[in-house]
Amino acid sequence: MRFAQRFIQMGSAFWAGCLAVLPSCVLAGQVTVFAAASLKEPLEAVAAQFEAQTGHDVVLSFAGSSTLARQITYGAPADVFVSANIAWMEHLIAQGALLAESEKTLFGNRLALVVPTDQDVSAADLPAQDLAEFLGDGRMAMALVEAVPAGIYGRQAFEALGLWPELAPQVAQVDNVRAALALVALGEARAAVVYVTDAAAEGRVQIAAVFPEELHDDIVYPAAIVRGQDRPEVRAFMRFWEGEATQAAFAQHGFRLLRRAP
Repeated sequence: MRFAQRFIQMGSAFWAGCLAVLPSCVLAGQVTVFAAASLKEPLEAVAAQFEAQTGHDVVLSFAGSSTLARQITYGAPADVFVSANIAWMEHLIAQGALLAESEKTLFGNRLALVVPTDQDVSAADLPAQDLAEFLGDGRMAMALVEAVPAGIYGRQAFEALGLWPELAPQVAQVDNVRAALALVALGEARAAVVYVTDAAAEGRVQIAAVFPEELHDDIVYPAAIVRGQDRPEVRAFMRFWEGEATQAAFAQHGFRLLRRAP
């Protein structure tokens, strides 16, 4: 009996000490976020702030939206999905893989053509000049044009300009927009179609032109909770997603704010 009482007392003391030192230790959990590759910098900043404020851990997995959507369909352990376009979000909602009521679309972007910094090309030169001539025997890197949002937007823009049939043979398709950016940064492609925010994150490239927004679908980043993962820490992350700290992080990295935090 004395042993049992002592055990209970020790347990009470442990939890009291835990709460005194780290108030969130009892409720600490983990939130796994599957996010478009173009969101790396702002999401890392958001995750660090969320962890500091709540005590929860955030695990970030970056890839092309199409790859992440397929992984979620196959049961990958994601709690939140952040896509680089509406289509993949709607696809997963239609499949019942996401909670439609949790979807938030708060941030946007612009599409740009980038070239290495050692190229003497100004924004006035492209795409008004013959882009195929500029490429010569070189390649233009793009994310997968049938599946990855950045590639889809890029193809839409070139089709609207009437350039796609001529340019398509010179396109090097890669898994995501950051891979396309890397090819230019490494000198393995003469140009790439990426987001404006990607260009800002890589010092070895420069923006040759920003595509007019009317040439392609709206570039937005919807976020939603994966069905079955509506836990307290996940709901807390989504509340943080709508807050001023997240908006400040995205604005700092050049993303457009579609609506202000309440």
